[in-house]
Amino acid sequence: MKLPRLWGIIRSMKAELRKAVNAIGRDREHGAGWLTLQSLEALKNACLVSDARTEAKFHSQIGEVVDALIQIRPGMVSIANYALKFKDELTAPQTSIKTVDRLKKLGLDTAGRLIKYQGKSAASVARHATKLIGRRTIIMTCSYSSSVCSALETAMRKGIEFKVLAVESRHGKISYGRITAGRLEKAGIVCRIVPDEQVRWHVARADTVLIGADSVSLQGWLLNGSPALEVAEIAGRRTIPVYSICDKAKFDIRGFITGMRRPEPGFDMVPLELVSAFVTESGLLKPDDIYNFAVDDIFGSRLAGTG
Repeated sequence: MKLPRLWGIIRSMKAELRKAVNAIGRDREHGAGWLTLQSLEALKNACLVSDARTEAKFHSQIGEVVDALIQIRPGMVSIANYALKFKDELTAPQTSIKTVDRLKKLGLDTAGRLIKYQGKSAASVARHATKLIGRRTIIMTCSYSSSVCSALETAMRKGIEFKVLAVESRHGKISYGRITAGRLEKAGIVCRIVPDEQVRWHVARADTVLIGADSVSLQGWLLNGSPALEVAEIAGRRTIPVYSICDKAKFDIRGFITGMRRPEPGFDMVPLELVSAFVTESGLLKPDDIYNFAVDDIFGSRLAGTG
């Protein structure tokens, strides 16, 4: 979708929807998990405020919101995967609903189920990731990842003692490493900020590198905040394992970012050959494991109980 078409869709939305979608597009402080949740809330709200009187009009309105969410943050594939899963559930062949009121209810129920699914997935990812954190481990992380932070917080609650080196990851006026440190310190986790220009000297101190992922391309790279590429390259030369903590909804099964040649400013494309494994809700997956993934491998064919 070309940008004029995107902005045209957004301008045609009701004020509260327009505000929500624009906020997702402008947000540069939160990660993909949070913004995916906000996208699901926007879809839920779209059902509430719809003035459609026919089934076709309702599907058209929801489709426009889905299209806008997919395009507003193209580097965050989980937004697109969840938005399209929501749309698929409303248009599935098994769905024989013919009244607008019942369609709205189905939409609200589906959004609620997806929100719960995302929360459960995030909790499972964190539990699996704690298995990588041993006592007195020194962990380096880069950029800001709610998945990484959740894993570290879970390990802390289990009584595991460790230290964190958070790369400053500065872009413009924002330091994502300081956002990470602020969250971890509230949980009582010892965290030291590493200036971006000193990364090469500090990677050697780490036992493990944990990074998030905004998206994982089946073309052989993941997208994450810089300087993730430099960190991963140095870690690779020093045989320090690099794990990407992310749920499977970030896998670009449908090819949204296949044509990306360079990331937007502040992000890096990290070759999957530098990644030891992905930590997902299903456990550890090697990079080679994801190349045969299909859409159903993310969510299953349908959400239980919908329709």
